Amino acid sequence: MATFKVINGKKKKKIQATVRVKGFSPVYKTFEKKSEAKRWADEVEVQIKKGRYAVIDNIEAIKPILTVTDLINEFEQKVAPKKYSKHEQYSVMYSWWKNKIGDMFVEDITPAVLTQCLNILTTEAPDKPYKGHEYKSNSTVRKYLFAFSAVLRYAQRQLGIIQNNPMSLVDKPTKPRAVERYLSEDEKTAFFNACKDISEQLLIFALFAVFTGGRYSELLGLRIENLNFENDTIYFLDTKNKTSRGVPVKNELMQVLKNYLEKNNIKSGLVFINPETNKVPYIKGMLEKAIKNAGIKNFRIHDCRHSYASYLAESGASLLDIANLLGHKTLQQVQVYAHLTKKHTSKVVRKMTANKLNLEDFLN
Repeated sequence: MATFKVINGKKKKKIQATVRVKGFSPVYKTFEKKSEAKRWADEVEVQIKKGRYAVIDNIEAIKPILTVTDLINEFEQKVAPKKYSKHEQYSVMYSWWKNKIGDMFVEDITPAVLTQCLNILTTEAPDKPYKGHEYKSNSTVRKYLFAFSAVLRYAQRQLGIIQNNPMSLVDKPTKPRAVERYLSEDEKTAFFNACKDISEQLLIFALFAVFTGGRYSELLGLRIENLNFENDTIYFLDTKNKTSRGVPVKNELMQVLKNYLEKNNIKSGLVFINPETNKVPYIKGMLEKAIKNAGIKNFRIHDCRHSYASYLAESGASLLDIANLLGHKTLQQVQVYAHLTKKHTSKVVRKMTANKLNLEDFLN
């Protein structure tokens, strides 16, 4: 049972909430508004009855986690920073879930509730204006669902608030088919020329994007300390998959980068920085402009990475080679390039058979 008492504060009156549950010591807390006090009291009373609320000298030792908002706040503050290298990118998704079902008790979340949320997501406009997209894409909707699923999994496995993750019973939108788009020889030439027309820095960024397979964020964060000019290797550290990898680069390309750095007196820190302002330029916008100026259709910046993988496959690299160079943890992530390796595989098999088998030894 909860009671509320008006008390005189230093500047204005406040509300003191008292929660009394038989067999437990009373719990007190002061609030600015009665609505806040009542909500806290309702949550604490339920938590005490469940044996999940502890107090020491009437001071909260463990803040009760009852509602979805409580759970997401806990996850976002204590778990996400350790779990994800760029946890801030999920803040919009967390806010969406808090806005829609934040007041619900975690244990009341069912597949039916989550399916209703899914239906809302599929009818909402994209987070950012995107040409040709009136609603959120399947890919975006899946990200929202998986972001909250991770939160619910934390509630299940670490906190024990729920026995099962209700998101596991929700049918997710179909995963978009991987689109294989890479620069043809003519497009590649046009793209690099368009970048060169804008700036030398943009040209070098584009060259490394196409011939290292680095993600846009990895290249943007590339530092002088991550370059090894003796071994012609660059290193992407603490990547999206929480792994680091070294990528060999053609000597001539490394020399072009070295000359650029020396000419602009860039001796430490970020590689792709404006030497005049000492700030990172908006390279993404310039790349998009170059793609447009080159007249290349249906090509995204991320497709530079696809181009690298495709060129590797056509040059005889195995799927395992491609996965390692791209920083993928499984071969499944590079299966889209499998058909490009078949031609090379056939040549390898024929060459091996020719070297190891002489049918005349057996048929004569």
